Amino acid sequence: MSIERISGKEVKVMVREGCKKRMSFAFCLDQAKDPLLMIQPGKKPETLKTPMKKEGGGPPMAWGTYVVRSGEMEMTCESAPQRMVTELKTFLRRNKPQVNVLFYDDGGNLLDSLKPEKAEGQVTEENAADISASGIDPQAIAPLKRRLKRIQPRIGLAPGPLELKLKRALAKSVSLINDGRLQEAETMVVVIERAVARIGQDREDEAKSMKRGQREMDQRSLGAQVKRAQSLQANVARAPGKVRDRLGRALHVAARHLKRRDLDSARDAMDKIEKALTALV
Repeated sequence: MSIERISGKEVKVMVREGCKKRMSFAFCLDQAKDPLLMIQPGKKPETLKTPMKKEGGGPPMAWGTYVVRSGEMEMTCESAPQRMVTELKTFLRRNKPQVNVLFYDDGGNLLDSLKPEKAEGQVTEENAADISASGIDPQAIAPLKRRLKRIQPRIGLAPGPLELKLKRALAKSVSLINDGRLQEAETMVVVIERAVARIGQDREDEAKSMKRGQREMDQRSLGAQVKRAQSLQANVARAPGKVRDRLGRALHVAARHLKRRDLDSARDAMDKIEKALTALV
């Protein structure tokens, strides 16, 4: 991507590019007092001054870099005339970037901010920051939370009706996690990832998204099965002589399956051990 002028309807393009990498921007008013915004890859926003002038722009001018992460567009202004920051905020508000926008000076001080306005009929939004699943192993939740944080800013780049559906799905995922229904939440997250990949708003295509999701799901499931085996080991140790030896061997078989990541065989082996332990009661 080279230097590009961003019209109001292209603000989502600006957000999408910021999701991929840090971008430079410059903003001012042209001779007709209309907003003039340009972006380009990289961290040298001052190089935009010349093309801005060619398009009719002039001082005062704001420029800097921006990046989008975790649902926020952070705009660091190396040149930040207050009037232009205000004009830029007005321009973005009018064109609904659908992410929080934070304006900083080059010293890291917050100058201003803009929260996305709720569209008519928009549902109450929940995001990864709203996950508060007390009593659930944080390590089991962490992969899901990480995936939700990664995909959340990309949902805003989906076309209108689909965006609303995906936001509802994300809120549902958060609710399921908070209720401890992690498998159902996993399924919902996969649906969101596939939808975003399918419309081309993710750096991963659908196949890569599915593979990564499956890998994380297997990893989480592996951890749960290892804990199950550890719990069974304590119960097997309390079994009487010959039964203890037999169940101990069966547990070693289950452990080998886990080491090979053959989760189905490991589950079957541990199911049999649990059944045998139950029969002893």
